[in-house]
Amino acid sequence: MSGRFSHHLALLLVLALAGCDSTNDPTPVAGSSPGGITNAESSRSANAEPGPSVQAESNQFMGRVTNVDGSPISLPGVEFEININGVTGVGQNNNFRPPIGPDGTFKLGLPQGLFYPPYGTITFPFEGKKYIAELDPVNPYKGTRDGAPGIVQNFVWRITGPKPAALDPDINNATHWYGITMPAIAAIYRDDTQQVVKPLPDGTKIVWTFTPTSKLIDGSEGKPVTVERKWSAMSSLDSINDLPPANYEFSAIAILPDGMSKPVLVQEWDERKYKAMAKLTLQPYANGNTVVVVPAQISFVVE
Repeated sequence: MSGRFSHHLALLLVLALAGCDSTNDPTPVAGSSPGGITNAESSRSANAEPGPSVQAESNQFMGRVTNVDGSPISLPGVEFEININGVTGVGQNNNFRPPIGPDGTFKLGLPQGLFYPPYGTITFPFEGKKYIAELDPVNPYKGTRDGAPGIVQNFVWRITGPKPAALDPDINNATHWYGITMPAIAAIYRDDTQQVVKPLPDGTKIVWTFTPTSKLIDGSEGKPVTVERKWSAMSSLDSINDLPPANYEFSAIAILPDGMSKPVLVQEWDERKYKAMAKLTLQPYANGNTVVVVPAQISFVVE
């Protein structure tokens, strides 16, 4: 079980460092999702759940790994790992890993004992690198369960949407969402020109546009994403959360309280200059655990 928790802890640490607890109030644009993101869903429904694919069989651990709509995950090169831990009848703690078929189904005999909720991961290729993410159990049980009647647990691969643990999802909190986060901060000083930046007036809206330059990590086609946020001098750090994981080019405009629009210049992570268009590129996590992350934050100025 230690591998699962290390991946989970790594992801939480990355998101915490990313400044995911901004207090800015978002202003969703027309037709947007609760997170203020438009056209942010992949080609698969974010709300669908696969129905029961198998019936429980005595002393068997069974289930399926699918997309959120119940279809098999057909992305070439993916690998799954499902684990179930339990205390067997002789008092031993054991971990079992069932083999998984091409259609995502698995079945493994269980000894007599009590078993904790199963967990799983998916390892997948993206743009020439490998990444790992947790699979989401469908209607998981709590505590322990007797293996004698059989245990059925389906899993889905989610890349966007609120996490089950977030009972009241906050769009400013990256830990509440499956999608990726891009923290953005309004610069007060330009290190490229060595000039102080004039503060934006309260009530300014920053409208971000993200254009995918790759497919989404699940192999589906991405769509342009528009996010509108309110800027406040009380909290200049903001986070764009729940972006469908992909590589993007992005830009922004500022709409001042008087309705005037001004261009936004963005400073990329590996450069010391500001420009109208920048790139967001997924990278494996630095410690070797290939968790999907993006660089810590970008800064922006309004001309």
